[in-house]
Amino acid sequence: MGEKTVTELADRLPPRLGAIVKAMVAIKLNISAAATLVLPATFLLVVIFRYILHSDLFAYEEWLLPVSFWLYFLASGVGSYEDSQIRADILESFFKSPRAIWWRKVILYSVECSISLVMVYWGYLMIENDVLSYPFWQKTIAMKIPFFVPHLGIFVGLVFMAFYGLLHLYVLLRFGPKVIEEDLLAKARDMEAV
Repeated sequence: MGEKTVTELADRLPPRLGAIVKAMVAIKLNISAAATLVLPATFLLVVIFRYILHSDLFAYEEWLLPVSFWLYFLASGVGSYEDSQIRADILESFFKSPRAIWWRKVILYSVECSISLVMVYWGYLMIENDVLSYPFWQKTIAMKIPFFVPHLGIFVGLVFMAFYGLLHLYVLLRFGPKVIEEDLLAKARDMEAV
């Protein structure tokens, strides 16, 4: 099986920024992998406690809440980096020329970045509200975990989604339709290798 030839986003950025972005993605992937293991392991423990030990795992849903939020939003950031989010984009099949595909992507990322930046602002307001309400934070009932913890995961994920969207837009504007041509050629080579 041949090596993939499609260029990553970080490879099209200035070298120092590209290295930082790759490190950030690697960290997010490792955290997401660990969190992905925590979820089924917890449910396995719940089953063991409940049906074998005839006991209950104390407030497991309360500490799974922050883990789930962090997992979902960090993985969303990685999806934005890889441009692998699910889209209901019927228009994609109508654009054939690299220039038309480039224009569609520029418009798409411009809209996406605008929405993402509004979401980042709302996430900031949520975090600000949490911080300002200290020491009277909203907390979970049993373990007293502040809602700030999952809210921070939401905010961080939104920041990464906006950041990677802006980077995609930067690359599109910096290199023009040539980026699309390179991607189409790389995908064609990958299809031939399979």
